[in-house]
Amino acid sequence: MRVLSPRRVLVTVVALAVFIPASVAWACVGLVVFTTTGSATVQPGGTVEVFGGEFAAEQPVDVHLDSPDGPVLATFPSPGPSTMTSRFTLEVPIPDDISPGEHFLVAMQEHHDMNGGIPARAAIYVDAEEPAAPAPAARPTSVLASTGPSPVSLVLIGLAVAVVALLVAAGARSMTGRRGPAGPTEGAEA
Repeated sequence: MRVLSPRRVLVTVVALAVFIPASVAWACVGLVVFTTTGSATVQPGGTVEVFGGEFAAEQPVDVHLDSPDGPVLATFPSPGPSTMTSRFTLEVPIPDDISPGEHFLVAMQEHHDMNGGIPARAAIYVDAEEPAAPAPAARPTSVLASTGPSPVSLVLIGLAVAVVALLVAAGARSMTGRRGPAGPTEGAEA
């Protein structure tokens, strides 16, 4: 049976400690942005201006009515120069025969890497007023002092972290195979 060297195990653990968080951070990709720039109220046959961002730079963006499978109302050729800095503004014509009420403009791409391919939508209101924004929630006038963790729980958490750190250090020390002090050398008096 082959025994791994302690140094190799330590290097592997350190590499995993670096690469796993880095890969998780790389997976946190921002969402595409798609919204109306002014009023979302429009008349049948009119146009509405939309703003989009964070779409893939290499592919055109199609704006559909009400669903990803709905009719294409407008196409923006390529939002470039790069995915994370792509921005565009587009005038979208609204059909004459559209029913009054709330509808959605859905922006999509035929690109499935990074942010591309993620549908984004913006609400429009045809021949109707936008609903009023809800009133903000009332702010509390006083803060309860008894909320949050108690000092005892914080001390226990600190102790638990210290115990885990000591166990990891002891395990690392036993893996490296520390030796005691070297014996006397030849010719030295005892």
